[in-house]
Amino acid sequence: MTKSDVWYRRPLRIVALQGGIGQAGLTEVPGKLHAMGFNVEQRARPAGSTLDSAVTADDAPLRDYLRSVRAQGLRFILYLNVHVLEPAMEAHRAEWAQQSASGDYPKIYDIYNALCLNSPWRDRFFDVLDRLSGYDLDGVFLDGPTLVAGGCFCPNCRARYRRETGLEMDPSADRFDFYRRTQDDFFNEAYRRFKRAKPEGVFYMNLDVHHPSVSHFTFPEVLAYNDMVGTEAGFMFYGEPKTSYLWRISMFMKLVEAVAPDKTRVNFMAADQKPWSYYPHTAAETKLCIASTYANGANVWYGPHGPMEMLDTPGGRAAQEMFRFMAGHEQYYEKTKSAAKVAVMYSYVTERYYRTTTTVSDLYGRGTTVSKQTSGNFTESFQGICDTLARSAVPYDVVTDLESGLGRLSDYECIFLPTCACLSDAVVEALRRYTAAGGTLVALFDTSLYDAEGRLRKNFGLGDVLGVSYRGQEIKYGNFNYFSPSVKNPLFKGVDVPLLPSPGYGLDVQAIGKAQVLARFHEAMACLYGALPEPKNPAIVLNEYGKGRSLYLAGTFGETANSYAHAEYRTIAGNAARLFSRAPVSIGDPPGTVEVVARQQSGRLLVHLVNYTGDPIRPFTRIAPLRNLELRVPDGQRFRRVHTLAGQRDLKSKLKGDILTVKLPELREYEIVVFEEGGEAKQDEQRR
Repeated sequence: MTKSDVWYRRPLRIVALQGGIGQAGLTEVPGKLHAMGFNVEQRARPAGSTLDSAVTADDAPLRDYLRSVRAQGLRFILYLNVHVLEPAMEAHRAEWAQQSASGDYPKIYDIYNALCLNSPWRDRFFDVLDRLSGYDLDGVFLDGPTLVAGGCFCPNCRARYRRETGLEMDPSADRFDFYRRTQDDFFNEAYRRFKRAKPEGVFYMNLDVHHPSVSHFTFPEVLAYNDMVGTEAGFMFYGEPKTSYLWRISMFMKLVEAVAPDKTRVNFMAADQKPWSYYPHTAAETKLCIASTYANGANVWYGPHGPMEMLDTPGGRAAQEMFRFMAGHEQYYEKTKSAAKVAVMYSYVTERYYRTTTTVSDLYGRGTTVSKQTSGNFTESFQGICDTLARSAVPYDVVTDLESGLGRLSDYECIFLPTCACLSDAVVEALRRYTAAGGTLVALFDTSLYDAEGRLRKNFGLGDVLGVSYRGQEIKYGNFNYFSPSVKNPLFKGVDVPLLPSPGYGLDVQAIGKAQVLARFHEAMACLYGALPEPKNPAIVLNEYGKGRSLYLAGTFGETANSYAHAEYRTIAGNAARLFSRAPVSIGDPPGTVEVVARQQSGRLLVHLVNYTGDPIRPFTRIAPLRNLELRVPDGQRFRRVHTLAGQRDLKSKLKGDILTVKLPELREYEIVVFEEGGEAKQDEQRR
């Protein structure tokens, strides 16, 4: 059996009843779940507490439950806790729990002690894994680990640190590599033991792909012991829904695909609106989260944290509707890959050494801004650029600065670098080669101005590609200054005002060689009602390099787009994407609230449309249908049929040149428009 043939490489619809089964009988549960559209159940052992992972050699309740699961044709993944000390084990706190530098026992979820992976508890856990060979299960999910703020200073960690370094643990020292090695050693051994017991079983855990440095792991090392890559994108909202990032699910799923394109990917989705574990999401929010996950080539783990009766609420029934839809159209979700020609880089080196903002989650932290001495914010810039592209209906992917990601650069015609400040020499050289070969870079602010360890370079690493030289000064423009176009250029098509708001900060740069300045910053004003100064420093620079080109934006444009959502920023970013790449699909007059994802299979182009046109504020309670959206697809002569899956209808099409145009009569929450290849396309007729 090849890796592509294993059961978990097919589309998955995972349910995890976190809060118990309520009034249902245990043996009735698998049948109910199967009828709801799920094909995998993930749960803790039926007997004992949810956090008690002590599977014995003969756990009769678990064995009986597995038989009822098999009778319904479901797969079963066993939940194993590796992050908190279950209450029954409180007597082992001194031996097994994490300790702060002062000797205290920090809490997780405000009530539990955190397990230490260097403690003797690890031997108890490995014994559990060894026993699993006697059970008819399909995999394990490891919930954790969690390293408490400040790190663990328990006697076990101190002893290991002393053995490995010859030093005593110092709270002020950088201990990232020590904690990373602790986790890697533990999970590599756990993976080896499980695979010895269940060679075809799935082994995976909960990974913070957005901020791995906070969780003390690194790519690609963590992929060695994860058959699937799952992340808590769907644990929403924690903060105020009205300020939540609209494209969160899409952004996370694209990032997961970038780091693990050849692995099954999972979005952990809480059925409840966090932090209220007994308050389900609205039907609209439920549908959007599920739709965006599958549209981006990932799978949903759906977890009600209250009783099973939560599945009989509007949100729960909406989830069932979506999962049954996915089950009925599974062939359209198998073995797909992105057709996007635009990408946004996620720089993991920048994430570690530069200013970022983490999000609130169950496992990864409470949401903070890591205050390094930089004016830019990588997280906000990345989100800002993703927002401008999404609202412009530009299909895009995410690429990374990992070694594995550099081989994918040539898949794209245009790559955005949103405040990717810290780039290694190897990444700089790869981007240089990419541009010389004909690609386009759109770089923002201090991209490449720092090296792989966060140290300031004398000049941009990509200075020759960007056509600019750094003059050593940063300028604060605040929120009442301006920049303006210097020349007429297609980049500014649709920009109908002469003055545009400046980003908060800009760099003083000089255009070099034959680089062309397209826009300039006006000098900073003394106050918002002052006289308008003359244009001065370059704000946007276009440069030809080899067979390709670069567009450099000399300010915190991404951060400002994320905060203020200026329409002109969106227009400029959308124009850049369209000028320097040919999209696999475009929408005429995009409404700015529809996520467009283009994926392909053998003989098919799949256009996923997720409609976020909802209430003025979130959580959405209803979605407004959109009518007569016009989709345009290049190389259209290769398609013989265009049809929709949710609407269940064939669509009329027109071919002009090589552009195939279709109109979608109605878009509710989600639709897939399928363009089928083969034979000669029939235009101007209804084929249903």
